[in-house]
Amino acid sequence: MATHLLDYSQTGPLTHLEPAQVRLAEELPNDPVRICAAVQRLVIQPGDASTLGVPEHRFAEKNLRPVNKLIAALTALSPAPLHQPREPEERIVGTCRHFVTLACALLRLRGIAARARCGFGMCFLEGRGADHWITEYWQADERRWVRVDTEHLDHGYVPRPEDLAEDEFLTGGEA
Repeated sequence: MATHLLDYSQTGPLTHLEPAQVRLAEELPNDPVRICAAVQRLVIQPGDASTLGVPEHRFAEKNLRPVNKLIAALTALSPAPLHQPREPEERIVGTCRHFVTLACALLRLRGIAARARCGFGMCFLEGRGADHWITEYWQADERRWVRVDTEHLDHGYVPRPEDLAEDEFLTGGEA
């Protein structure tokens, strides 16, 4: 039986950036958690966008999948480089999946092995998990995947969202 090993430091069909988009990412930090933190200033949840009065037609952005299309929509709103924080109205409307896919693409752009994990956040609802996506990156010196809640790094749901504890997120397989 053949075994297929994935190289999580290489871009894939959903995490590929166009050459002009790569230039937009040049000033991003090299630290994985700081890259994830930068992504927080590029995406806004639909509920928050609605509260701010973002026009209804913009909510179609949450249906975009490939990162190159996300960045194209984002830069149509503001051509600023990706390291520069955007006002909430200039962020792409997206879900936790968008935060994670964008983080994975930017981590991989730096040669950092990263993957998106879909599963259940165990810290949002008392006694049950909520559908959620997180970012994992490979910490070579510790020989482990580090789980980061990219969307909620500063929201206080868990003590260390930059290194989630085992019981704070369950992948689909773990659940």
